[in-house]
Amino acid sequence: VLYDILLERLELLRALDKEGDSDRRRHVARETAALHAPLAHRLGLFPIKTELEDLSFKYEFPEKYAEIEAKLRANKETQLGYFETFAAPIRRKLTMMGYNFKLYSRTKSVYSVYKKMVKKGIPFEQIYDLLAARIVFEPSSDFSEKDQCWMIYSAITEIYRPHPERIRDWI
Repeated sequence: VLYDILLERLELLRALDKEGDSDRRRHVARETAALHAPLAHRLGLFPIKTELEDLSFKYEFPEKYAEIEAKLRANKETQLGYFETFAAPIRRKLTMMGYNFKLYSRTKSVYSVYKKMVKKGIPFEQIYDLLAARIVFEPSSDFSEKDQCWMIYSAITEIYRPHPERIRDWI
């Protein structure tokens, strides 16, 4: 039932562009940001949460949304080029280690960028983690999955020096 409520809200937000009443758009956006996006987060529905947040932000603060979205779009090709350069040695190393894996990139959402700008009191140009890397691998039976995660982490830190103040442990 909750999943259906969230999907209905998402569909409403996706169609809200057609709504002529900007006060109604802002009301729906605030309600969604306060209730539906946190609910999606608690249920582990992160793609839905992210889209709800972005669309809510778009309708509540359309100018700020458009500004950040345009900067993200303008940066996209450069960021993907950086990612490919960054990922190449990791791909080589993990392949050499015999792992079956996929390496993904993920761009920070518009709302997430905005939250970070506000929280840290910094401009867009000082957000350095617009792109994140994710490695998904098929564990072998030789070692525990946790041990293999640490082996992969260790291999990456041989290539790139970690910045302890800027790293989050997602292993």
